[in-house]
Amino acid sequence: MPPEGDYTVETKLEFAPTQIAQQAGILLYENDDRYFKMAHSALALSRGNGAVFQVSEFAKEGERPTTTPPTAVFNGPMFGGPAAETMWLRMSYHYDAANNEVEVRAATSRDGARWVRNGVWTLPFKGKLKIGLISMNRAGAVAKFDYVRTYRD
Repeated sequence: MPPEGDYTVETKLEFAPTQIAQQAGILLYENDDRYFKMAHSALALSRGNGAVFQVSEFAKEGERPTTTPPTAVFNGPMFGGPAAETMWLRMSYHYDAANNEVEVRAATSRDGARWVRNGVWTLPFKGKLKIGLISMNRAGAVAKFDYVRTYRD
């Protein structure tokens, strides 16, 4: 369970994907249609003849009430710092009381000391989010998590 108030969750990950669609990382999660994800992901290059492109992917999935008509479930990624076989992942949670929404910012590091910060995703606040680890989408790669820590901000 996450701490009360604003916090950051961090993990150290060893992951060497070899095929497209392999991912490993951390989640701030309400359900399968409402979450924030920071992952080391393997994507296909559109003209790469099967080449795999490794990225850090910061994504959210949730409702999108600002579209007409409202979109029930929207999934959007943004890409962050460079991926590496060993990398550190962070997500910082902030509750914006004025707008009753959750703001999450992600960051990545390849040495645990220097961090590349990503943008911020938001969702309307509906309750506490759970912290989770993921290794998903395609078999064949092993994800090793050294630790998961939370820090109060």
